[in-house]
Amino acid sequence: MSPKKVVAIVFGGVSTEHEVSIISAASIAENIDKSLFEPIYVAIDKKGRWFIGPGAFDLLRKKSRHDVDRTVLSIDPEKKGFISVEKGNTLTPVDVVFPALHGPMGEDGTIQGLFHLGRIPYVGCDVLASAMANDKDMTKRILAEKGMPVVPGMCIKKFIWATSKDDIIGEVEKRLTFPVFIKPATMGSSIGITKVAKAKDISGSIEEAFRFSDKVLVEKAINDPIEIEVALLGNDEPKASVPGQIIPGNEFYDFDAKYINNASELIIPARIDSNLSDKLRALAIDAFIAIEGAGLARVDFLVSGDICYVNEINTMPGFTSISMYPKLWEESGISYTELITSLIELALKRAQERASLTKTIDLKKGLDL
Repeated sequence: MSPKKVVAIVFGGVSTEHEVSIISAASIAENIDKSLFEPIYVAIDKKGRWFIGPGAFDLLRKKSRHDVDRTVLSIDPEKKGFISVEKGNTLTPVDVVFPALHGPMGEDGTIQGLFHLGRIPYVGCDVLASAMANDKDMTKRILAEKGMPVVPGMCIKKFIWATSKDDIIGEVEKRLTFPVFIKPATMGSSIGITKVAKAKDISGSIEEAFRFSDKVLVEKAINDPIEIEVALLGNDEPKASVPGQIIPGNEFYDFDAKYINNASELIIPARIDSNLSDKLRALAIDAFIAIEGAGLARVDFLVSGDICYVNEINTMPGFTSISMYPKLWEESGISYTELITSLIELALKRAQERASLTKTIDLKKGLDL
């Protein structure tokens, strides 16, 4: 019998989605197949400090420090794992990391680059795809270049806003019709988003969005859209789940509607015909391939008439047992535990493929050395 793979579930982080990450990680920890995997827990607090041990969840939830040690990730490829900084540099080896992290410094390619540097397999998209998908402006540019429908809008940089506020507001009025949505370009969970109906409210909403990102998107509000989400699973040949539909509990699907008031309705499968379902699944796969995704993602659409706008690609969606991503796969025939197993296997497979690439060349061949 093969030994169990050691899976480090990493959670918390310094982003505003810290608490959502804890919930996702706890659900993964509870449902991971322990006959195949040995989970260990790595918590990152809001100051960016890393802790390892069975008390990692209590550390972040209750601020109770017991059964944990301060740790750092080893980037030595011969010592893959986490090194204690309090107990004589003890190494905790790991086979693969499941980063249940959402938002900046967790889902944006930064931590993926760290794992990549240490040659540790990790669940989810690579550095490039993670960085592009986390930046809604860059996502829109890539998708538009591929001919996929994206919501009309414009991007504002913070340094330009500081000196040209009146010009920018005038440009918004010229290019877009009200209402508009104003949102941080690099934030998830609908944090910092405002719906604006009048020009006089633009400035305050942009200032609010700049609290969370140095780039802000201003987008036309699509009239009464059908909000659809599709889950992706796979590396080179991704598969798309059945589509799910969201009926927001508020005017739009903001942070409160997602996590607090419980009034939003998730409909799986979506109340759409088979032709539209097939179209959305195909578009979701195309979007995933466009950003060179791997492992998992959730693609969110706004459907208005015959147009299916790709609104967002989320490379580490909420992962509780009642989150849309796992529920879409459950409806598609893959249980929550099976989904976790598949994602870990995809990560290990991708790491094996990377390891097979040639790392050196013979400079003497063809060169006068």
